[in-house]
Amino acid sequence: MADDGRPPAGPDGRHAAYEASVRGQFPVLSDGFQAGRARGQQGADLIDWRYLVELGDRLRELDDPAEMARAASEIMARALGASRAGHAAIDRAGGTIEIGPDWLAPGVPSLRGTHLFSAGAPYIEAMTRGETLAFADTAQHPFTATQAEQWRAGGAVAAVTHPIIEQGNLVALFFVHQTELRAWSDEDVAFVRNVADRTWSSMQRCRAEISLRTLAASLERQVAERTADRNRLWQISTDLMLVVRFDGIVTSINPAWTSALGWTAHEVVGGTLVKFIHPDDLERTVEAASMLERGTAVPRFDNRYRHKNGGYRWISWASVPGGGAINACGRDMTDEKEKAAALELSEARMRSVFETTYQFQGLITTDGIVLDANPTSLAAIEARLEDVLGVPFWATPWFAGTPCMPEMVEQAVKHVAAGETVRQEIVVNLPTGRRAFDFAMRPVLSAAGAVIAIVPEAIELTERRATEEQLRQAQKMEAVGQLTGGLAHDFNNLLTGITGGLALLRARLAQGRLSEAERYIAAAEDAAGRAASLTHRLLAFSRQQTLDPRIVAPNTLVADMRDLIQRTVGPHIEVISELAADLWPTRCDPNQLESALLNLAINARDAMPDGGTLMLQTQNRPIDERAARERDMVAGDYVSIAVTDSGTGMAPDVIAKAFDPFFTTKPLGQGTGLGLSMIYGFAKQSGGQVRIRSVVGEGTTVRIFLPRHTGPVQLEQRARMVAEAPATRASETILVVDDEPMIAMLVTDILNDLGYVALEAADGPSGLEILRSDRDIDLLITDVGLPGGMNGRQLAEAARQARPGLKILFITGYAEYGVLSDLQAAEGMRVVTKPFEMQVLATTISAMLGS
Repeated sequence: MADDGRPPAGPDGRHAAYEASVRGQFPVLSDGFQAGRARGQQGADLIDWRYLVELGDRLRELDDPAEMARAASEIMARALGASRAGHAAIDRAGGTIEIGPDWLAPGVPSLRGTHLFSAGAPYIEAMTRGETLAFADTAQHPFTATQAEQWRAGGAVAAVTHPIIEQGNLVALFFVHQTELRAWSDEDVAFVRNVADRTWSSMQRCRAEISLRTLAASLERQVAERTADRNRLWQISTDLMLVVRFDGIVTSINPAWTSALGWTAHEVVGGTLVKFIHPDDLERTVEAASMLERGTAVPRFDNRYRHKNGGYRWISWASVPGGGAINACGRDMTDEKEKAAALELSEARMRSVFETTYQFQGLITTDGIVLDANPTSLAAIEARLEDVLGVPFWATPWFAGTPCMPEMVEQAVKHVAAGETVRQEIVVNLPTGRRAFDFAMRPVLSAAGAVIAIVPEAIELTERRATEEQLRQAQKMEAVGQLTGGLAHDFNNLLTGITGGLALLRARLAQGRLSEAERYIAAAEDAAGRAASLTHRLLAFSRQQTLDPRIVAPNTLVADMRDLIQRTVGPHIEVISELAADLWPTRCDPNQLESALLNLAINARDAMPDGGTLMLQTQNRPIDERAARERDMVAGDYVSIAVTDSGTGMAPDVIAKAFDPFFTTKPLGQGTGLGLSMIYGFAKQSGGQVRIRSVVGEGTTVRIFLPRHTGPVQLEQRARMVAEAPATRASETILVVDDEPMIAMLVTDILNDLGYVALEAADGPSGLEILRSDRDIDLLITDVGLPGGMNGRQLAEAARQARPGLKILFITGYAEYGVLSDLQAAEGMRVVTKPFEMQVLATTISAMLGS
């Protein structure tokens, strides 16, 4: 025996046992091949025993399956005197065979590596069935003959292969190769099978141990990682974490307790939790702890914990039992609780306001369906909330009783649903009576700006409007009193001049002192003229004057008046003008516009006693909706004519009264206080406006706005009255209709003096009877205001039906502007305003009959 316990090797390196095994002959698996020598049973037992012992020792020492396969390969090769021995893993799915570390005799090449796997080869099929194969000559055996060259090229002239079968599948094999012919004994094959099975069992056991160790290491790593994660979460979480025993003793808290409640772990751990809980929450907390002790989790529980500074904080806990203790995680909900309480209080207050306000309030969907209504609005329709819930807003009793109102409200809801706010004053018929409201609907917007609901509300104006009407009546009476006082004062003065002049005229006529008659006649005429002017100004203020509107070019009118204004204000005042290019035309009474400008120039002169500058300015002024509301106008295009002075200016309280009749800042006897009121009336009656801007010590601007004329422009030349009445033609007949006998007498006498034939009628029906007769009538002169149920306009229309083309002259003492507004341009019709000069009447009649 050699020192290592193995049989001594022969001179060629083979062991004596191998030599003994080949000295005898016995049958082998190759076809008819007889070779080898018989080996004694004692030698076989020696090989098995010694080498198997060595294999067992080696396998116990190793912990790597590959090293185990290598050790087995070495032992098989040494024991059998083989040229090569090794182990291979088979991957049938991949079609490969992986040969691992193999044992090699000197000069024998290694087969280690990955090779293609011939799954259909006969020897593979045999091994798949679990057969251990021994080939004495791979070139002669039918299993390997077709691949003999490959076997021989790999150094496998003779071979033994043992398959490893698991669950019916060939998964590995152990092999022994010989580079020369060899007859393998049954003991050789048994030895290979024994070594292979023992080694594979040890390899699988090693693999299992490695897997277990890997799994254990993985689990340990996961536990460590999860423990580290828990510890990190425990340390960095802003939520409070708590472990407390069922007897109430705290065993652990996280650092969030310090940041949330001010307490450190040293102050809490080991003590009872009860001392931190608000007394009012203690009973509820004990009940929750009892549920946890019975094994029931409490996913949400809120209570208050004492802060180290003395206050309390609301904590919302999620708790589960486990490990003989309560494990809880809590979040500070104090801010949320306070906000919720504040919101609840706010909602309660809003609901209180909603329920108790005197305003009408409600809530509807964007489709107009009623969601809510307050008691005030319900009381007005004598209904309950359930009577209107789910009903279209416009179909409720708030609007259903008023014609056209439901349609208007339905359209308004659509506008509000699109994001608009609607507001207007309405009058509706409610079950409680006819009532006026300031009604509005506004959208309710979400955080994203979308309309999610509509709030209708209304403020009742019924009593306010009644009070305002009473106030307006009182103001009217006050204005009438002021106007009456001013009129009485001025007309008493004027009547004194007229009656006194007539009395003295009669006395002088009786005395035969005719030389003084002209003097008193002139005084009476002057007083009458002033009375007519006063009446004209009053009519202008009240917008009742008779206007003669024409197409006017304001720049031309202002330029023509510049010299007159300069002479009126005097040389110590410089008159300048700034006239806009391409100024729009307007339609107004040019005489009234000239009078207004002259009045403004006189006021400017009086405001500049030491001299100054007076500017006449024209502009085109488009007025939008906002500006129109500020100026109490209708939006549109206007021509602006402004008079600006550098005088003393006006205080705000003076501006507020500037347009009032008989208001004046001039000394007694130096002004009637009707100048600006007349200008105001003229502007408003012409469809415009007048506004004052003034600063004390800096000057005043009075701006007249007149509507732009957009129709055809045909400027008219104003005729100058002739000094004498023209001659008349005989046989021209004129019908005079006036209910005032004195005026009818005077007009008839004038017509007779002028050579006309005059007929009289006291009212419309009488005049119409004459017009329907066979009498020749060339002209109808009629008052506008006639008794008998037919006014002057109606008479004129009836006259035109009876006598088409009849010329008609209206005389009136006041302006029924709605009746006469379209007569100025009518063919064959004219208007003369009372009081009129007889010369004016005669010239107008002559012009109409001669046209």
